[in-house]
Amino acid sequence: MDELQCIVDDMLPEIEKRISAAPSTFKLWFGDFVLSSLTDEEAVFTTPTELRRKILSSKYMDVITETLAAIIGFEVKVRIESSESLSANLGDPEPVNMTPSIEDTRENEEREKKITSLINADADTASDKKSVVDEYTFDNFIEGASNKFAKATCLAVANTPANDFNPLFIHGNSGLGKTHLLCAVINHMKIKHPHLKIVYKRCEEFMNELIAAISTSTTQEFKEKYRGADVLLIDDIQFIAGKVSTQEEFFHTFSYLYESNKQIILTSDRPPHEIKPLEDRLRTRFEGGLIADIQPPSPELRAAIIKKKSDLYNLEISNDLVEYMAGRLHDNIRQIEGVIKRLSAMKIMNDSPVTKALIDEVISVIDPGNIPVDILIDKIIATVSSYYGVSVEELKSKKKTDTVANARHVAIYIIRKLTEKSYKEIGAIFSRDHTTVMASCERVTTNIKTMIKAESDIKKLMKEIKGT
Repeated sequence: MDELQCIVDDMLPEIEKRISAAPSTFKLWFGDFVLSSLTDEEAVFTTPTELRRKILSSKYMDVITETLAAIIGFEVKVRIESSESLSANLGDPEPVNMTPSIEDTRENEEREKKITSLINADADTASDKKSVVDEYTFDNFIEGASNKFAKATCLAVANTPANDFNPLFIHGNSGLGKTHLLCAVINHMKIKHPHLKIVYKRCEEFMNELIAAISTSTTQEFKEKYRGADVLLIDDIQFIAGKVSTQEEFFHTFSYLYESNKQIILTSDRPPHEIKPLEDRLRTRFEGGLIADIQPPSPELRAAIIKKKSDLYNLEISNDLVEYMAGRLHDNIRQIEGVIKRLSAMKIMNDSPVTKALIDEVISVIDPGNIPVDILIDKIIATVSSYYGVSVEELKSKKKTDTVANARHVAIYIIRKLTEKSYKEIGAIFSRDHTTVMASCERVTTNIKTMIKAESDIKKLMKEIKGT
């Protein structure tokens, strides 16, 4: 049951964000929401009352189903039962009138009307509050060399907003922890600076609100909301690219807040100069503060994250398997979370330990293009050999004809690009020293820059190897 509860604990914050309900509304319907059973085909949730069951089934079934699938990594049929109906079905010796009275019907209708109004009321305010997941803090942000600077700058801003780093612009690929840091800033500020008005939005939400404000002639209210912020945080600001009206309004909002000495924090999947098309006046303002990047996590950091996440899900994974997973899951932290969640679900259903075979099975579902590094290397060598018409034996031999040598250079280059193997480790595959491997990589890099065919060959090979 502990594992099932962990799944619900992960689901509820996500559901609360998506439905943008006021806290009292959310608690009314999702309080005491329990995952009572889970198989590979069906999930059964239990809620205390029949009225809650009806509301959850009629109004929230889609979001419950989608959120559960995102957490466990696969889709199942969802069924919701109520404790009231289960108790009734156990058998009551006295006959029960199942036809609701007029009073009961009216009461239920009134309660539904009330909750509908609660859901619709202050939806914008609720969205601001519930876009932030409370458990995302600086304490549980796993730090490594790749994200240490970004975390330090965010902590500095959270302690003394609008002081040294304004605006703060954080960029990095998807799934590396940018949103976690934004949430950590907000949660830290709520404690240290409770008087501050904090506004957090995804860029897409900001744009949608602007469009709605223009269409309903409520632009003044829109401006007051954002320009009244003490701290403005916008996630995924890159989506502003090419949106002329949004850029115009954001420029004025940005300028007003900056000149009023209010803190601005932005995240993006790329640095300001790579957001195109973006007005120069916005780009220069983005670059006018501090820019902090987050790089993909190192193997050591990935291992630390896997250990931390597996502990949260009560998964026992040996150190050898942790290192194995860290070697295969190198794209982003979100990918690691997806694998851990699916492993947890598989453990619940099968009551079996985590093995290398199970890890391979789960990774193949989460990331179909991700195959074990040894198998990947064999695939690279075989693909390159076939493409250039040389045998694998020739590729690994001392033979130095132009065709064989070129194919060998390409194989070495692609292995270096697609794996984390060192020059020395790659050299061992081809019975060569690390300096030869470095020279091969440099030669192919030069050829790609100067020869169209070389660039085309590499692209074709990469595509075939990755299966894309």
